[in-house]
Amino acid sequence: MAFKMNFITKHLIGKINEQIKQKQATLKHDHFYYFDEPVKDRKRVIDRINRWNPYVKNEVLPSTWYAMDGTALHELYSKLKKNQFYIYKKLDGKSHKIRIKKK
Repeated sequence: MAFKMNFITKHLIGKINEQIKQKQATLKHDHFYYFDEPVKDRKRVIDRINRWNPYVKNEVLPSTWYAMDGTALHELYSKLKKNQFYIYKKLDGKSHKIRIKKK
């Protein structure tokens, strides 16, 4: 499967990776980042990401950044930048939703 790669796509993927690294440092979290409002990417719906890949809703295996269209990549970047996501973190043996204050 060949993916169309241009400067803007490559730039947005780099910006998403920067945001994820910043959030990892702030939250001390290296797992999934979940979105309240999933991101539409053509016919797919991206509901979570990790440091390496986006994940399609209800699927176990990851997708790839390079298969996403520019609009979806921009929306993911925007949600990360505005802290419109949550993580699950174990506190006292229980799993809790944790958020960074929204910008």
